[in-house]
Amino acid sequence: MVRFLKVFMREILNAVLLIIGVTTLLYLIFNIMPGSFIGKGQGFVGYIDIIRRLFTFKFGISPVSGRDIGNLVFPAFRNTLILTIGSIIVSLLISVPIGIFSSYRRFKSYSWTLSIFSYIISSIPVFFLGYLVIYLISRYTAVLPIYYLYEAQRGKPILSYVLPIIVLGIGNDSISEIVRLVGGELERVMSEDYVVASKARGERVLQSSIHEGIIIPIISIIFSKIPFLIGGAVIVEHVFNWPGAGRLAFQATLDRDLPVLVVIAFLSVLFVRAAALIKSMILYYYQTSER
Repeated sequence: MVRFLKVFMREILNAVLLIIGVTTLLYLIFNIMPGSFIGKGQGFVGYIDIIRRLFTFKFGISPVSGRDIGNLVFPAFRNTLILTIGSIIVSLLISVPIGIFSSYRRFKSYSWTLSIFSYIISSIPVFFLGYLVIYLISRYTAVLPIYYLYEAQRGKPILSYVLPIIVLGIGNDSISEIVRLVGGELERVMSEDYVVASKARGERVLQSSIHEGIIIPIISIIFSKIPFLIGGAVIVEHVFNWPGAGRLAFQATLDRDLPVLVVIAFLSVLFVRAAALIKSMILYYYQTSER
């Protein structure tokens, strides 16, 4: 329990320091940018006011659009979370079976074929894959919408989620890493003496090997890939006209809307550090349950 509290406090401290660092950098960059715009030149007092509004969750009004920042950012961030979590599920559905199959059928021709396939699809840039999918869908089928359906256009809104999630799930370069990690770790576990003895007795060892050979490696790599997934989500949001936080941040940068951009960075830091905390909690649970 003491160890868990130490991990928890460490993650909280890291989150606070990261928030201060990111907001300080954004504030300095905006103040040295050429031109005059709202919020520039307010000095240290302006920065303290931004920090106060962030930690009290009273984000205020956008000086550019005149809208409440919370009403702007939270729906966009929700869409980015849907895109990110959905892409993780797609990556796992593709990579985990290939990793398991490769570890059991290593050096077989079909095992190598699947492994090479995972590396090829992971090497495709996400923006190229997105435009390729849009071209193929728009040219040869009209089953799925190729852009986000807004309220006035919605018939089946869930369909507009499919293509962005699939593209990010395939093109975020996590598939090859998960295949390599799961295959290697599962092969290592399967070569342990107790597993070899169980196989010699005719017992099924896959289920007992899932814990150490699959679950723990997947937890480690997935939560560590979340910052990169968010970065890839920014590109996918532009390709598919997805109203997410990345697209909103890009527009806020063009509009010199510092308060909106700072809030997006703040929520992104919270999400990334929350993922790191969840990862630490899960690994701590598995480590203590083994004792």
